[in-house]
Amino acid sequence: NDSAFEQAIEEMMLVDEAGEAFDNEALLNGELTPVFFGSALANFGVQNFLNAYVDHAPMPNARQTKEEVDVSPFDTDFSGFIFKIQANMDPKHRDRIAFMRVVSGAFERGMDVTLQRTNKKQKITRSTSFMADDKETVNHAVAGDIIGLYDTGNYQIGDTLVGGK
Repeated sequence: NDSAFEQAIEEMMLVDEAGEAFDNEALLNGELTPVFFGSALANFGVQNFLNAYVDHAPMPNARQTKEEVDVSPFDTDFSGFIFKIQANMDPKHRDRIAFMRVVSGAFERGMDVTLQRTNKKQKITRSTSFMADDKETVNHAVAGDIIGLYDTGNYQIGDTLVGGK
């Protein structure tokens, strides 16, 4: 509908005029929140959002351990942080998925890691990524990536997995 599109453009121009100028430093400091207009269903504004996200999203930051050691995303040794556990994601059977953010190094499916809380070694063979209802096996992930690990009850929110030293 042309009139709805024209009205949306006019309203966006009003918002553009009334808003503050974009300041990437303010965004990174949490002082500015950008607002995007669009619809994935109508494929309107999606590419603009993705381009802005790629251009302005922050790089992964270093994280501090309990021993107050900074872990940089550029460290070569793998580390990952469990931040969410979700049950029953697959309606066909009961399951638990632990969501892990790769903090440093690289994740490789089948790698040996240590669960820091229990000091138990384990091999991670079932790793996935999610996009809506679609799941894909993840073979490789780097700092900043989020992957799902099948959880048989071993993980807790806040757990750290490490490889290497």
